[in-house]
Amino acid sequence: MANIHDYYRKNFLYEGHRMMLPELKDRVACTCPQCKFYILVVGKNEVKRGCAALMPQYVCFVKRVPEKLHVADILKMVGKGGLERVLAGPGHHHQSCSRFHPKGNVDPD
Repeated sequence: MANIHDYYRKNFLYEGHRMMLPELKDRVACTCPQCKFYILVVGKNEVKRGCAALMPQYVCFVKRVPEKLHVADILKMVGKGGLERVLAGPGHHHQSCSRFHPKGNVDPD
């Protein structure tokens, strides 16, 4: 008889079916703009989107997450490397990450 591990590894139909916990449904169905941590990062010449979940004050809910943050404030909080991570993470059509927290004004489905 063939090795059962090889059977499941080579069976693409089986591999396509994944089990999902009910509490993970929101994270899979939502995108970054629906997240509370999705912010506008305002610079001198341009505005970019960012993720405030990488800043300790906001991820622990010590402070309320604002809609806009200036680049200078982010640099004071997390430094240059942190600013790069804040700007690199989210996207307008990206699937939400494990730190997803819905905005207060999200319509219930």
